[in-house]
Amino acid sequence: MMDLDALAALFRSPQVRLVDLTHPLAPDMPVWPTHPRFTQELIESYDRGDVACNHALCMSEHSGTHFDAPLHFVRDGAAIDQIEPLRFFGRMATIDCSKVAPRHAIGIETILDFETRHGAIRPGDAVFFHFGWDAHWTEPAPHVAFLADWPGLSEAAAGWLVERQVRIAGSDCLSLDAFGSTEFPAHRRLLGAGVLIGENFARLGELPPFAFLVTLPLPIRGGSGAPLRAIAVVGAPTS
Repeated sequence: MMDLDALAALFRSPQVRLVDLTHPLAPDMPVWPTHPRFTQELIESYDRGDVACNHALCMSEHSGTHFDAPLHFVRDGAAIDQIEPLRFFGRMATIDCSKVAPRHAIGIETILDFETRHGAIRPGDAVFFHFGWDAHWTEPAPHVAFLADWPGLSEAAAGWLVERQVRIAGSDCLSLDAFGSTEFPAHRRLLGAGVLIGENFARLGELPPFAFLVTLPLPIRGGSGAPLRAIAVVGAPTS
């Protein structure tokens, strides 16, 4: 039987640090050009004499920090509510790609170099690529820097991750395919193999090479993806 007290103590321990990898949902945040903007309308208000506060929301399944489910690019692929919950928890590798040039699609060699320096990526891992693109997230509309020229993942690198049987691949960019791609090879290769794609993640640059990822996407029935809250569990820095 799980020791719940020990688990609770672990999360309260000074040896554990939680890093929030989620951008807040807000009306002024960047969105994919063909997707609806996030809107938040006040429906009930204390100032109007209502007993409670309540907002109506309008957004895309791919608003803010989110997962793409296979259905996003695969006809009859799994929807986000059909993904087993265990997929949302597990070890996470974060590969530093902050020196990669804009529009560049990284290859397998970037992943192999990470493994040489930090250890092997295992089946069941989540693999994230820190391009540093989240630094542009809070720039004012029209979000020119965030919505253009981002780097991404090549089809070969996506295929390598599929062969390694990772469960999630993601980045801090608007798309895991590099800007300008019209064929979306990384999306098609990963989602076609049932690998979830994470996009618009924040603060990947604060993570060590390996951490424990906890993600909780909305279980949208038949959804091609869903916004989520993502937390990385890491050990406290050592002096």
